[in-house]
Amino acid sequence: MKLSPIIASVLSILLALLVIFVIDPLDPTTFSTPFLLGIILMWLSLRQEAWVVLVITVCYCVLDCYATFWFLGSFRHPAEHPYFWFFQRFGLFLVVSIMAVYLSYHREQADKNLDHIQTVLGKLPAPVVISDAAGYITYVNEALCNFFGQSSASLVGKRYLDLFMTNIEEGKAMRYYIELFGEVNPNAPEVELVTSVGPASVKAALTCLGAGSHRNMITVLHLH
Repeated sequence: MKLSPIIASVLSILLALLVIFVIDPLDPTTFSTPFLLGIILMWLSLRQEAWVVLVITVCYCVLDCYATFWFLGSFRHPAEHPYFWFFQRFGLFLVVSIMAVYLSYHREQADKNLDHIQTVLGKLPAPVVISDAAGYITYVNEALCNFFGQSSASLVGKRYLDLFMTNIEEGKAMRYYIELFGEVNPNAPEVELVTSVGPASVKAALTCLGAGSHRNMITVLHLH
């Protein structure tokens, strides 16, 4: 479930205040505050737009500076080397912040690219399906819906194996899917697929895009 930017921002600020004014005084170690604030930022970067993460990052930098100066003023030993402790405490958080902003921007761009690809594929006359690393269908165009005689809502979420590898045992089918989906084979040649409807076998062209959790496989059926 994705929270709205306002709710996510308010929740993030409340969690940061809890970390700064409650947890940090109880455990004023070098890494406690940067580590906890970094976890919150990473969670935001996976759920929110880049501008939301950037705004929260600026607020967190102010709060972490306050916590760092409090840390330096409360302990005798760190005060002997203030620049070192400031760099170690605030510098660590700054690195995590940059990573969180970059991750959110990269994820947002990947989502936009996928939406653009789906828009283009939706206009193709050939049946097209997009599946994820777990083997579940995430997108079908209108031509594929007509091929199976089902709506997109009923097809999305089904397993790729149940629709396009009906002639292979489940274990072997999953291994074959992973092989086609793998990083070492990003552009597979034409393959023969056996669907649950239509002709006995259908030729299909496969293309894999993205990396990690954002990697998808595009299957284009050749019916003629």
